[in-house]
Amino acid sequence: MQTSRVAIALGTFLVAIIAVIAIAAILLLRKQEIDDWRKQSAAFSRILAETTAQQMSTAYLALDSIAERIQDSSTSDANYLRRALKTPEFFQFLREKAAISPQIDVVGVIDDHGDIINYSREYPAPKRNLADRDYFIEQRDNPSQGVYLSTPIRNRANGDWTFYISRRLTGSDGEFIGIVQLGVSPAFYSKFYQRVSLRGQATISMIRNDFTLLARWPMKDELMGKRNVSDATYRVLEVLQKKSDVVITADNQMEGIQVVENYPLITNFTIDESLYLADWRRTSAIIGTVAVGTIIAIIVSFSMLASLFKRREENLQVTTALKQQAEEINRTQAILLQNLTAQQLALKDSSDRMEAIFQNAADGIVMIDEDGKIEAFNHAAEAIYGYKNADVVGDSSKIFSPPGKYDLLELAMSRNEFVHTGQIHLEDDSVRSGGDAFPAELSISEYYLSGKRKLIVIVRDITERRKMERIKSEFISTVSHELRTPLTAIRGSLGLVLGGAVGDLPEKAHPLISIAYKNSESLTRLINDLLDIQKIEAGKMDFKYELLPLQRLLEAAVTANQSFAQNLGVSIALEHAGVNAQIRVDAGRFQQVMANLLSNACKYSPYGSEVTVETSIVEENRVRIEVIDRGEGIPEKFRHRIFQKFSQADSSDTRAKGGTGLGLSITQAIVKQMRGEIGYYSSGLAQGQETHFYVEFPYESIDMQVSEKNTVELDQS
Repeated sequence: MQTSRVAIALGTFLVAIIAVIAIAAILLLRKQEIDDWRKQSAAFSRILAETTAQQMSTAYLALDSIAERIQDSSTSDANYLRRALKTPEFFQFLREKAAISPQIDVVGVIDDHGDIINYSREYPAPKRNLADRDYFIEQRDNPSQGVYLSTPIRNRANGDWTFYISRRLTGSDGEFIGIVQLGVSPAFYSKFYQRVSLRGQATISMIRNDFTLLARWPMKDELMGKRNVSDATYRVLEVLQKKSDVVITADNQMEGIQVVENYPLITNFTIDESLYLADWRRTSAIIGTVAVGTIIAIIVSFSMLASLFKRREENLQVTTALKQQAEEINRTQAILLQNLTAQQLALKDSSDRMEAIFQNAADGIVMIDEDGKIEAFNHAAEAIYGYKNADVVGDSSKIFSPPGKYDLLELAMSRNEFVHTGQIHLEDDSVRSGGDAFPAELSISEYYLSGKRKLIVIVRDITERRKMERIKSEFISTVSHELRTPLTAIRGSLGLVLGGAVGDLPEKAHPLISIAYKNSESLTRLINDLLDIQKIEAGKMDFKYELLPLQRLLEAAVTANQSFAQNLGVSIALEHAGVNAQIRVDAGRFQQVMANLLSNACKYSPYGSEVTVETSIVEENRVRIEVIDRGEGIPEKFRHRIFQKFSQADSSDTRAKGGTGLGLSITQAIVKQMRGEIGYYSSGLAQGQETHFYVEFPYESIDMQVSEKNTVELDQS
């Protein structure tokens, strides 16, 4: 092991030992301090209980002497008691008894109705009835009560808190004729407790044996006379069945609890943690300071020692490392020479390979620097433009552009897409070496080499493609327009024949005419779809936008397509979702979108099933319209091209469902033109799956005051 690590380990061990000893000493001192205060609290509680017993003994003796004097006077009944005790002599006797002890506040005699006969405060006694007092009720109703200690109440004479000690007076026949009561002042005990409360840091209470508070320091009026069966005093005496104990409560107060012998009283001596742990905290601070100082000294000393050892070890390591580096450098140089040779060969191979790709690419490739000058020109580009590589390298790319138009660099920089992405795909006119213009498809990308921007331009001559597109467009236009007029006439004539305009048809001819009529309808739809595709591609499809109620649009669509669904054994249902909205669309084109979606759903729905149209709010300002069928779903391999032209899941000549494969492509183009979106998804069912085709449009809430001029007929296709 390294010497520095040994020194650090030894220092760490010493620090840990000192910390453990300090913590153990602090915890031990805390336990000792608490044990000492437990003993002191127990002793203090006993002293308080003995003092209280002595004070109560004086009060009880005074009460007994008064009761004995009254009972010894051959008291016969309550009337005799009222007559015999209203004398000034008896008033003086009561005053003398009240003066025996300072805790006695008042002494009095009360008759069997609760009226005061005589009492020590004044003579004659005031007219005051005390029949509602708890001590009077107890003595009257319980002949065996003996001495009763009451709940403290406010004295009616002076308003001070007072609790009463009372005894029952009985007549010659044992009947109740009155009581003797002696009032004790809680204020006396509060002042006494204040003097002995360890400079006011302790709380001392005198409690009746039913846990009712009689006196306390500090004095709190809201607690006087209240019974508390949730504190430590109740738990010690009632739950643990002890007569004395010292406990520490959940809020870290130490309570000394003691039952007063021979009296229904309890004393409680309570001190806070700040008092009984004060000395421990001071001692712990000293121990902690010494321990921390010692630890710091050890850390500093062993850090210096470890630093010295580490420096010596580092010097040895540096010497060894230098030797190893010299050997490694020699080995590395040999490897570098080998790698350099290999990289040069690889670079040459890569260069040859890139040159082969560049020269043999099917498309023309032109490389341009940041000034628009030509840096490279492949064989395909030579064939397209008619220039040789040696003739154009270093020249401006302007030679490929028609007069008055941008060169290739300027053309790219003029487009926002290229400025933001560094790539662009476009079609533009280019010029060959002889001055002939031709349409070209250009893919321009930028890259950086040594911090300088370069352009790669991939060129494709699309002259033949343009010819084919023009021929296709002319063919579709010619076929569509040349066929539409005679086909319309044929369809109309067949319709009149089927409708009976020329009389009844022979039974064998009717199916043939029906087949011809249906086929003429299919051809008409095909021609209309071709014309729509042509208009879309030429950007000539017209739209007339109106703000229309969505619910009426959907009702018209369902009504218009219901007969088509019934012919297939399917029904269409509009689910009312409570969407009260209006959308800005072309009414006719919207109905065309719904007709395509509903006809597709009906064609691929099982016989007897139902196609559902539902509406919902998908965003704060967008409404979704869903067309749901319960058919076989969309094949996985067809989903990526479902919106392409002439696409059908079953494109064979013998497919079960008719159609041109243009409906969804046209629908998508119309929806996008009306600022909407189209899509689909599938969801599983217990017996198959549901296919949901949906369109979404921005919407506005319907104003109930919409004028009649915004209402349009929606049953037109």
